[in-house]
Amino acid sequence: MPNSDQTPQKTDRRVLYTKMFLRESLLSLMREMPISKITPTELCRRAGINRNTFYTHYQSAEDLLNSIEAELYDKVREALEQLGSGLSNRALITQVCITIQENSDLCSVLLSENGDPQLLERLISLAHEQTMLVWRASGIHADAALLETLYTFSVSGSVAVIREWVRAGMPQPPETLAQQLEQLTYGGLRAFAK
Repeated sequence: MPNSDQTPQKTDRRVLYTKMFLRESLLSLMREMPISKITPTELCRRAGINRNTFYTHYQSAEDLLNSIEAELYDKVREALEQLGSGLSNRALITQVCITIQENSDLCSVLLSENGDPQLLERLISLAHEQTMLVWRASGIHADAALLETLYTFSVSGSVAVIREWVRAGMPQPPETLAQQLEQLTYGGLRAFAK
C-alpha cells in the first residue's frame, strides 16, 4: 500500500508538470499569434492535455497568461525588495533588466507584439515611490503633478528602450542599458533641478 505522504507529492508534481506544459505551449503559440486568438482547445492540443485538465487549473488562455505575468511581476518585486531602499534609479532599472534577462525566453514572448503591452510599464512602476524619493534627493523639487508627468515621460521612454533591447536579443549588459537610461532621464530632469 502506498504511503499517504507520497500521494500529495506525486499529485503536486503532476500538477506542476501539467502547468509547465501549458505554460510552454502558451508561450509557443504566442510566438505565432496574439493571446486573443489562442483558444483553450488549441492550447490543450499543443500541450497534449485534455480540456478538463486545463479547466481544472485555468478559466481561459488569458487566465494562464495572467498567472505567468504575475509570477514574473513577483520575481521583479522580490528582487527590488531584496535590494532595499535608498537605491539609485540605475540600480532599480538594472535589477528590472537583470530579471528580464534571467527570464529571457519568457520575456521575449511577453514583451513582443503578441504579449501584454502594459506588462513592462507595470514592472518598471514597481519602483515608483523609490524613484520619487531619489529624484527629490537629487534636487528635483517640482510639484507633485509635474513630478508625475516627468515620471510618466521617463517610464514611457524606458519601456520603449527596454522593449527594443529585448527584441534585439539583449545585446548589451543590463548595467549598460540602465546607465544609458539614467543618463537620458537625468539629462531631461536637470532642467527641473534647483
